Amino acid sequence: MKSGTILVIATLLLSVAVTCGRAADTVTYSYPLPPDEQHWNGAFQDPGGKKLLDGVAAGGAAHSVIWAATTDERFVDVDLGDAVVLDRVVVHSYKHYSGRDFQLDKVRLYVPDGAKDLAWKLLAEQPGYKVADEKGTCQFAFHMPKEPLRRFRIGVQNDEQVRLALSEIEIYSAEHPDISYTVMANFEEVQHSPEDEPPVPTEDDKASGYILFAPSYLRRIFPNSVALPDERVARVTISASQGEYEPVTVAISPLQPLGQCAVKVTDLAGPGNARIAAGNIDVRTVRYWRQIPGQKGSNYAKQYMVVPELLEPSATTDVPARTTREWWITVHVPSDAPPGEYSGTIAVEPATGGSRSLPLCLRVLPFQLECPEDYSFGMYWGPWQKDRDETSETQVVAQLKDMRRHGMNSVALSAPAAMLRGQNGRYEFDLDTVTRTLELLKEQGFTRPIPWSFSFPPVDTGFGSEEHLAQVKAFVEHAAPHFADRDLPEVLWYPRDEPWHDPRREEARVLCEAIKRVPGVRTYTTVRQDTAEYLAPWLDVRCHTVSLSGGFDAGTLREAAAAAGNLFWWYTNACREYPAVMRLKGGFFFWKSGATGQYYWAYQYPKGNPCDDLDGVDWCAAYPGDAGPIPTIQWEALREGIDDFRYVVTLQRSIDKLRENTSPEAKRLAKEAQSLLDELRESIVADLAEYDRREINFHTDSIWPVESYDRWRRRIAEMIVRILPYCAGS
Repeated sequence: MKSGTILVIATLLLSVAVTCGRAADTVTYSYPLPPDEQHWNGAFQDPGGKKLLDGVAAGGAAHSVIWAATTDERFVDVDLGDAVVLDRVVVHSYKHYSGRDFQLDKVRLYVPDGAKDLAWKLLAEQPGYKVADEKGTCQFAFHMPKEPLRRFRIGVQNDEQVRLALSEIEIYSAEHPDISYTVMANFEEVQHSPEDEPPVPTEDDKASGYILFAPSYLRRIFPNSVALPDERVARVTISASQGEYEPVTVAISPLQPLGQCAVKVTDLAGPGNARIAAGNIDVRTVRYWRQIPGQKGSNYAKQYMVVPELLEPSATTDVPARTTREWWITVHVPSDAPPGEYSGTIAVEPATGGSRSLPLCLRVLPFQLECPEDYSFGMYWGPWQKDRDETSETQVVAQLKDMRRHGMNSVALSAPAAMLRGQNGRYEFDLDTVTRTLELLKEQGFTRPIPWSFSFPPVDTGFGSEEHLAQVKAFVEHAAPHFADRDLPEVLWYPRDEPWHDPRREEARVLCEAIKRVPGVRTYTTVRQDTAEYLAPWLDVRCHTVSLSGGFDAGTLREAAAAAGNLFWWYTNACREYPAVMRLKGGFFFWKSGATGQYYWAYQYPKGNPCDDLDGVDWCAAYPGDAGPIPTIQWEALREGIDDFRYVVTLQRSIDKLRENTSPEAKRLAKEAQSLLDELRESIVADLAEYDRREINFHTDSIWPVESYDRWRRRIAEMIVRILPYCAGS
């Protein structure tokens, strides 16, 4: 596989049909699209529109086929569309989700009985699991006969009246036994509507075979997107501070098939002999692929949409007719680049068609952005869930470097540890993995406190017993100095995630109270407004969910946290491919909220095949790749949001320095600059109830037009430049 490509590729063998249910009430799912690099698993459709349980379609967060409680055998039939020699089939089932428990006593594999038309013969049977078993995912692998096979059947049956559920079925061919082809069910495609009528091609467009345009990187460009009038520009102009990363995008709408098309960017020539080398300019292709739209992670997702998300590490891609293509260009300005005007060229070079170019003009600003180290920026991250063999240390370091390049100085860490009772009756502690992870965080410049999710399982006793509480205290008393002696980042003890209801809420209280018996340590958890007040006496950092249903009102929450002596942070989702919203959250919204920490779910938590959002939601701001993390449009936009915040902080600190200058001109300028920040603050809507009143989905729809973000940044940057001469030597 080529370096930089996704680790696991999911495509269909051929057209696949899946039938689920009873003979008298079947549900048919078909995959009509041919397998190619753009249509990973084809399209998922439910022609019959059947329902299998409680009026809910056969889908869900785990995308399972669900049957009501029964002792009858239920089936899933798979038609590969052509005879293929298979290596094995792996059947997945989720034991519990959405408040339901499931059971599978028997899982069977059937193949066609060649002697009888449309008949089945049993090939293999495996025992399943019981409701009482530990929750999680169950997998059943069946080795297939080494002969061409078009169809097979999976049967499931219970001995008791309990619900059954099957999730995806992974198919491995004999030709490619290391690549899984995932069979899914019950998805309907949502189509993107073009933004406008296609523009009339110019003579240059006709001669080259395509319309060239430069949209804002905050506008999502779909396969059927068209160039808007103000995007058909003669040049591309951007500005950036010293040391900053700054993106720009170009796109083409083909008038004919163009074949392989490359985008190239030259060196940028600046004042004197200054140059920004092309090696500082990253050119990537924006990949369209199927994602669950809207509120990613909804309990019963039934739709998908082909959207732009992944930024593939290639400047070349195939451009068929009637398919708009986009390239994402990121310029990294060296921290010592002389300020001034730089220029270069963006060239579009199709295999069949005419080459065209756009001048790229960059203004390097005469300052570096402040690094607000008293604020925390972090991703939910856990590369080693069980042991350090899961991911190489080289991969872990690559992820950390990527996060640092995107403005992160903390993580919300998931890392294993253990407390055991030794043969002599004394407790023994295993902190090897979490210690090594903290060491790597420190080495890569993560300086802020690290929330560490550890559940404190009781050892040979019941939860909440006096012995258990003593164990919690003993663990913290051992671990806290262990970390401190190694000068590792401060650990914030994070015993329960989202403890919004009992029993988790009461468990969080019990554990936080036990942790706080150790002097000098601090606690953290994710909260809603009511949870925060309940846990306030034992909680140091309140990380609020950014949701109206969770009671998120920034002013109220900020004041309540301050009154209790707590820190006010918040968290939200970075896996939705809505770049304008991500930029708003990371920057201007964060500033107005008054929080001192922002955290995001999640850096990289794929479910199943990371290329396939429909085999279980993939929570990835950056995807796993052979040569390191592969970014997304939302991940890059989040960096731009954090940069917006840094521009605001840089201006505010410049104003503070300016006020030390007592000249009348300095006083007038300080007043003007503060008025600019006041105007900006007033223009930012941070009240989620206001979004609700305007019927705007805060997590998917930008309340500002995309041009507002850069307009505000330009005004802030220009003000900083005006202030600089008055602050010389301060």
